[in-house]
Amino acid sequence: MVNWKQHAAQDLEDYPLIQESLENLPEQIHALEAAAYTVRSVQLDKLPVHGGSSRRESDLIDNIDRRGRLQANLELARQKARRIERGLSVLTPQERLVLERFFIRRTRDYMDRLCEELSCETAQIYRIKDSGLRKFTLAMYGDLLS
Repeated sequence: MVNWKQHAAQDLEDYPLIQESLENLPEQIHALEAAAYTVRSVQLDKLPVHGGSSRRESDLIDNIDRRGRLQANLELARQKARRIERGLSVLTPQERLVLERFFIRRTRDYMDRLCEELSCETAQIYRIKDSGLRKFTLAMYGDLLS
């Protein structure tokens, strides 16, 4: 049986890293694109005779492969970030704040700060967290039972 709430909590914890990858992946792709232009063309008179490939050709193929993989990763990260953002959009401001503090931007004194900011006891914060996590999970996965 799949524990969707566990997956939802993990998605929320991963969200800052996904956001970071959305910054880093385009930079890596750009660097590979720039590097591809510096790979000099293959000299036909220096091609191996017995079916091997030249080092330059191999470097260029590797560069193209890496860019393709990074582009695919970038698209997956964009899709996951959009899904998480849609899941967060169904929450009340209180629920969103609590889930952000519990999972996304957790600090050492998050509970004390939440109690102070929301003027409630720890038990109420946990009820808000559970309610928000349930709504987020339903929005993300549609089913809590399977």
